[in-house]
Amino acid sequence: MLEPAEEINAILWLIVAGISLIPFCIFLISYIRVKRKKLLITTAAFSLFFIKAMLLAMKLFIPGGDSDEIWYLNDEFWWSVAAILDMIIIALIAFALKKKT
Repeated sequence: MLEPAEEINAILWLIVAGISLIPFCIFLISYIRVKRKKLLITTAAFSLFFIKAMLLAMKLFIPGGDSDEIWYLNDEFWWSVAAILDMIIIALIAFALKKKT
């Protein structure tokens, strides 16, 4: 059972994940219509943002989440994964903006 603060945290990350689907769907529909590499790269970036939000929400539902002994239950591990995904997202969007076509 989650504590009230953890429930709110999970709900907020699920809301963020839901909101991140809006630009993902917009860019995916645009890519299906236009077939430009820029749109594909941006769609991939927003899909990674959705995955990051889902990971941060779902980590709260893993039993024993307060344990620092098991690597995948460690909170710092999940924030490290989120930081890596953020860097990939920024790189993909910067690459898409830099491309000429």
